[in-house]
Formats: sequence, C-alpha cells, structure tokens
Amino acid sequence: MTTKAITAMGTVLVFNSNTIGEIQNMAGTRTRRIVDILSVDSTDQAVEKIAGAMNEGEVTFHCIYDGTDQGTYNDLNTDFQAKAKATCLITLPDTSSFSVDGIISSLSLPSFSEADGEYSIDVTIAFSGKAAYTDIAA
Repeated sequence: MTTKAITAMGTVLVFNSNTIGEIQNMAGTRTRRIVDILSVDSTDQAVEKIAGAMNEGEVTFHCIYDGTDQGTYNDLNTDFQAKAKATCLITLPDTSSFSVDGIISSLSLPSFSEADGEYSIDVTIAFSGKAAYTDIAA
C-alpha cells in the first residue's frame, strides 16, 4: 500500500487576513459534548449516551517571533488586545482547508529555550461557531 501522508511544509495559517509566518508546530482539537441519559424507568439501569453540541475547539501554534511593525507578533498582539473575532483559515499543502471564526485566547511573550536559540511565541486561537472543511479537489 502506498501512503497518503503529506508533509507539513507549505501549510499556511491566515488569521484576520494576516498570514502567520514561520510556524514551527501546530496542534488543534475538536470535541463534541456527550450527554448522559438516565431515567428512573431505564430497565437495564445503565447510563445511555447521546451526542450533544459540537465544539470546533482551538488551534495552538508555535512560531518564530517577528516584532517588526508589520510582523507576526504585532498583528497577533493587535488582534489580541482588540478582542477581535476574525476568520482563521488553515490551508494544508494538499490544498484542503479548514476555515472558522476565532478569537486569540492566549498569546505568549517572546521567549527562548536555549541561549543560542531563536525567540519564539506560542499562540492559541479559540474557534467560534461551525467550521467549514474543504477537501482536496478530486
């Protein structure tokens, strides 16, 4: 069997029309609330489960710090300070994409892990509403 794996190189994240550069890693999660159902007339006395509301979740990414006037940190900090809800678009190298409104819920200060390492930042965008996923063209 031939793998369908793709490399992360070429992934693009755009938030509030600003392309976020030099992302080194990214992770996200989506969840669905599970509702426990139990009533006094449940004959087998076992809790049943039903699917509740979906939470599109959040994405957290780590990228190289750019503090210039038009740099990544300036753009993200402006949106963070403004409490801006904006479109977050993640496009994978195979052209599939994930688009949803989001709010920056966490923005680290520039930091480094080694004396000769680069300054970097960690950012979390909390998603709001339903996401639109676009699969690759056949």
